[in-house]
Amino acid sequence: MASFGHVAVGLLTGRLHGGGGKEKNGGSAGDGGEKPRRPLSWPTLLVFAGLALLPDADVALVALGACDDGSCGHRGASHSLLVAVMIGLFAGLVARRLGWPVVRTVVAAAFAVGSHAMLDALGAGGRGLPLLWPFSDARFISPIRIFPDAPRGLALLSIPGAINVAIEFAVFLPMMLYATWPRIMRRRAAGAVVSAIPKLPDMVFGTLEGFRTSHDEVGQAEPDLPHAILLDGAMGPSPAATPASPDERDRPIRSAG
Repeated sequence: MASFGHVAVGLLTGRLHGGGGKEKNGGSAGDGGEKPRRPLSWPTLLVFAGLALLPDADVALVALGACDDGSCGHRGASHSLLVAVMIGLFAGLVARRLGWPVVRTVVAAAFAVGSHAMLDALGAGGRGLPLLWPFSDARFISPIRIFPDAPRGLALLSIPGAINVAIEFAVFLPMMLYATWPRIMRRRAAGAVVSAIPKLPDMVFGTLEGFRTSHDEVGQAEPDLPHAILLDGAMGPSPAATPASPDERDRPIRSAG
């Protein structure tokens, strides 16, 4: 089968694994001394996708001159369950150094590698797989073979190869979307935040400009007239309220006639 199905299963395994998981941080007994689970990253997904493709590395050995009919040939020893378990144990050692959950990493890595042979066994073409190598050279194949066997090499670019890839794409696309959906949504959310950052200076400076304008208007406002009159009266008699001199007060009024 083509590699699209193997990649989809590897990505799904990476999501189920969850990355680094929880870490000890020496916290108090109330919080259990653990940090929240770290967000799933693209490198984690790609690592498990690579593990799911790893058994097909025997194609490179055949290209370098290895016998295709032997244990080093295509669909040979690299597809055995023992190899999957050994790679899972090695991944557990690496996970211990990285601070990842060891048991979960061993199971997930072994499953990602072993899933390759399980999917190949469901292929409509090709030979069986030595699942019990090196204990037995017997080759196994599923009685239910639902996936067309994709041609190898440049023949994959032919019309039959494109049809096989299209069938796998339609079958495994929901699985791949489910595996990568958290990363896609997190990237969209991060993009929305980044797009809002250029608008922050305008928002801040616009707020400051409005505050300064309102402050200037308050400072330049005219004083209330009644208060000004009261203040003038409190300071002393105004010139208009000064009493007239005796001469001006007793001056006779002349009639116009």
